[in-house]
Order: sequence, then structure tokens, then C-alpha cells
Amino acid sequence: MNHKKSVVSLLLALVLAWGLVPAAYAAEARPALSGTIIPESGKVSLSLDGLDGSGVYGVQLELTLAGEYPGCSFVPASSTAYSPDCLVRTAQGKTELTIYVTGQDPLNSRSTLALGDLALGKQVSNTSVLPSTAEMILLGRGLSALPNGMTGQVPVSSSVWQGPGGFPIIGGTGKPNTSKPDTSKPDTSKPETTPPAETTPPAETPAPPENVALPFQDVQASDWFYAAVQYVYAHGMMSGTSETAFSPTKTTTRGMIVTILHRLEGSPAAEGTAFSDVASQQYYAAPVAWASANGIVTGYGDGSFRPQAEITREQMAAILFRYAQSKGADVSKRAGLDTFPDAASVSSYAVDAMSWAVGVGLISGMDGQLVPGGSATRAQAATILMRFCTNVLGNA
Repeated sequence: MNHKKSVVSLLLALVLAWGLVPAAYAAEARPALSGTIIPESGKVSLSLDGLDGSGVYGVQLELTLAGEYPGCSFVPASSTAYSPDCLVRTAQGKTELTIYVTGQDPLNSRSTLALGDLALGKQVSNTSVLPSTAEMILLGRGLSALPNGMTGQVPVSSSVWQGPGGFPIIGGTGKPNTSKPDTSKPDTSKPETTPPAETTPPAETPAPPENVALPFQDVQASDWFYAAVQYVYAHGMMSGTSETAFSPTKTTTRGMIVTILHRLEGSPAAEGTAFSDVASQQYYAAPVAWASANGIVTGYGDGSFRPQAEITREQMAAILFRYAQSKGADVSKRAGLDTFPDAASVSSYAVDAMSWAVGVGLISGMDGQLVPGGSATRAQAATILMRFCTNVLGNA
């Protein structure tokens, strides 16, 4: 408790010192805050994009919402992060918020940071609730402001989740996440946050992947993941985050991966859920119920599934391994992991699955590392899914 109070005190001291941030920072590139609004629940999923890769240990965010939301609350994305109650001030049709998120370990080591969910306490209808800019202080080790222009006013982009018919995703990066893996040991995985919407998938009978013209402006023929995006798009497994964007560098959630496999299976009927955090009205409710009933997912020891958490590479390997088993596929092939210097960081539940995934070519090293706790980007997920369908299931 004393540690938490000292963290808040340090952060408040930084607020008072706001005017001391060097003016030279203003000329540097700024990160961008993105918010995905879920109208029915009155939640806004917040993330930061465009960071410079420096280790972020804390964030102070100040933003003004259109409308009065006196009952606002905030839940951080990471299970290892600490966030005291956000400060809420309402007056004259506006709500001023100050949000703090801190962690003893780096909250990121790449260009995106999922902050968490802001619960407004009542329904919202459109993106006008969010401002066009926000004030932000990024904190490094010792809770000192990070250099290189990573502090100051940042632009805010917003989108509205399209509902159960869409595929939500969350913010990501063009580089693999090499941050320290979550040391909590759930049954199958680690936590996540709420995501933006996908457009409607392609038709039931798609053209061959190599003949599909992609509508995405952020996927070029020269990209290493181009063929994989063609494949998953043509087969209705993944679509876009908008009509013209695939967002290949954004990360993928646990609920999203299970939903993709559910669709790959033909969307079989499934009711009920064994997990405390999977509401029946969510887009992933039936997929998670199906996956749970078939032993493809088991969730965490506390009874949660954490569908909106970023899926890690080892979690994805474990889920695909179990799905392959449920399909009666040959899962006997294995590869030694001892050639990877970080093999010891693979969670015990995932060792066999990772050995299989490497053996059948689903997962390979990144700069010689397995990075089992690293988040899977949408481009990486598309590539793994394509290899799974062709190498394991024998699909065209």
C-alpha cells in the first residue's frame, strides 16, 4: 500500500512539474492515443501507438470527454500494472479525466502500449465523446519522464466497435513484442484488453487466395505477410479493421483467435460458458463456449478466460495444438527447443505445444529467439493460421 501511495505521489509531482518539460520536445514526433468505443457497454478501450520502443513504466493521461460521466472508472490492460482510481471532474457538459498506469516491469518494449478500458458508466453513441488531443506524460524506470519527445500533447483517434458481427482487435506494432513474458501461470494464457471492429468477412465461396485482390492500403505485394493476408481473407478467417485497412502490425486477442477457429470449423452452435468474464452478448461467446466444450481452451485458475487480452505466441501454439487434436490431425511431430536461448522461458503448459508448433513450421524464431510471451500481431497470426491450414489440416 505504501508503494502505491508513493507511486501516486511521484506522478502527482510530475503533474506539478508539467511546465518544466523541455520545449524542444514539441518539435519531436508524438505518439497517438487511440480509443475504441463500445456503445452498449459504455466502455472505451485505450491504447498508445507510435512509441519509440523505450521501456515505459508509467503513463499519466489527461483528456476531456464530451458529456458528463461522474461514475468513470479505469481498468489497466496488464495484470501486472497498477492504476489508482482515475480522477474525474465533471462540469458544463464535460468530463475531465486523469488516468495513471504504472508497473514494476516495463509495460512495453515496442511501439504500442495497450492502456486498458475506461468504463463511462452509461451508454455512448459515437466517437464524438473523445477529444481530438490529450495531454500525456510517459514515465521510464524510476518514474521519470521519458526523453526524445515522448511526452506532451498527443493526437487522439477513435472508432466505434461494430458489434457481434465484427471482429475486434487491439493496438499493435510493426515489431515483435520482446518484453518480459508474464510470469503468472494461468491454465493456458495471459491477459488482454478490448479491441476495434473488423468489417464483414468475404463471401462463403471465396476465390483462390492467389487471385484475391486485397482492398487494404496497408498490405503491399512486397510485404512478407502478403500471401498470408490473401489466404485468411479469401477463406473468411480474417477481414479488415476497416474497409481499406488490415492493420497488420496490431496485436490479436484471445477471443479473436478462438472466433477465427470457430468460423474455420463452420460456426457450430454452442451455448453457455464456463468462464466468469464471457458475457452471452459478446461476439466471442459462442466461439469460446465451443472451444471450451471441445477442450481447445481451459482458461485461468480464477475462472476467467480473458477474451480481450493480447494472445501470446505460446498461447496461440497451445490453442492450435488442441484444435488440431480435436480434428484428429497428426500432432506427433516435435522439434527441440534447446537451440533457442530463451527456451527456458516457455511456460510449462506450453512446452509440448511449442515443440510441435516449431516442428511443423508454424512458429520460427525471431532474431534467434522463441519469444513465447510475445504478442502475436495480425500479420503473424495470419501467417501462422495459413501454415496451420496447409501444413497441419492439409487444406488448399
